[in-house]
Amino acid sequence: MIRAAHGAVRVPGLDAPHDTAHFRIFYPAALSGDDVERLTGNVAADPSAAPWPVVVILPGINIGPEGYRWLACELAERGCAVLTMALVGETMAGVIGITPGLDLEACRPDQYGTRPTATALAPLLAELGRRNADGPLAGLFDLGRVVLGGHSGGGTVALQNANPAWFPGIVATFAFASHTMASTMLGYEPSTILALPAELPTLLIAGELDGVMARSADRYRTTDDAGRADGHDPVRRTFDEAVRSPVGTAHFAVLRGAVHTSMIWPSDSTTARGFLDPPPGRNEADVRAALGGLIADFIGGHVQSDQVTLQRLANRLADRTDCVEGLTR
Repeated sequence: MIRAAHGAVRVPGLDAPHDTAHFRIFYPAALSGDDVERLTGNVAADPSAAPWPVVVILPGINIGPEGYRWLACELAERGCAVLTMALVGETMAGVIGITPGLDLEACRPDQYGTRPTATALAPLLAELGRRNADGPLAGLFDLGRVVLGGHSGGGTVALQNANPAWFPGIVATFAFASHTMASTMLGYEPSTILALPAELPTLLIAGELDGVMARSADRYRTTDDAGRADGHDPVRRTFDEAVRSPVGTAHFAVLRGAVHTSMIWPSDSTTARGFLDPPPGRNEADVRAALGGLIADFIGGHVQSDQVTLQRLANRLADRTDCVEGLTR
């Protein structure tokens, strides 16, 4: 079974009350039937496959972490500890919402690449270290195998900060509906793609019918005079121009029928920009199954060193039932 521990950490440099990141750590567990379990609901970990690699999932803007619980549980079932988080703070100047934690000053042309753009990642990883040293999950995390992943804006933060020189232990990164094309509002030339900071195994997944991304092209001035997206394909361009990975460890997929919000379940129409998406092109459960399978097999192959799952990843990328396009280089 999969259970979750809860927690919160302060994020230095932010102003109260918007300086606290709340998180859950999902882990493999086993019922014991003891009184502590019965009275508190705290179920002890199943250490049989520990120490587990750790997956950190950073959320999209205004997307609650409960939307990624399905994926966290799927990855925990495959022998990982998974952290989901939410930080309520400024998503842009004067606007409060759920954010993955982004330092916009560190994203500017004269700063990008010199320091992390993530604000919450360091305290979250530090908290994992504390829990690995003491408490009910002590010794169960392999903090030398950390996977940094995310969705939408959270995926961008993951890609920009997947650097073991900044955050020791990060060994791979993945993102869905995310890219590193830089906004012209930060001072970049139109359509600028920012490089990833380190050479790590990387998985980028795009949605075939991503309406949010298509209708955000003007942020990057990639529209024609009528305001239509002009060849706007930032996920593929990120894969082609920004990813620096060892040979055979960079993967790209266009997920058939997927929209920008396909990673979120249950869906939440009260927040974020999912109203810009068209209807999914196929059964949403099938899309999630394909998405979760790609991510789980990527981690299994490149982080857990399982050759069977690495071959399954190759098969998934080649399967045109799920992937309109699938590439490895």
